[in-house]
Amino acid sequence: MERIELSNLNKTWIFDLDGTIVKYSGHKIDGYDSFLPGAKEFLLNIDPDDYILFVTARSEKYREVTIEFLENEG
Repeated sequence: MERIELSNLNKTWIFDLDGTIVKYSGHKIDGYDSFLPGAKEFLLNIDPDDYILFVTARSEKYREVTIEFLENEG
């Protein structure tokens, strides 16, 4: 496998939330969000000086629970 070498400059990471980082519609099905396997570990290994942007198609009524989940998980 070829190793990718990234520059030393800060990066911006853009992730879709549902089905990429957390279980798809877990907030509806289970009543709470849960990380997909390996997703939290991946995010925790991103340089703290990098910028992470999450996008989602969730409706406005899920804004607060989504923000609360992300804040609680750091």
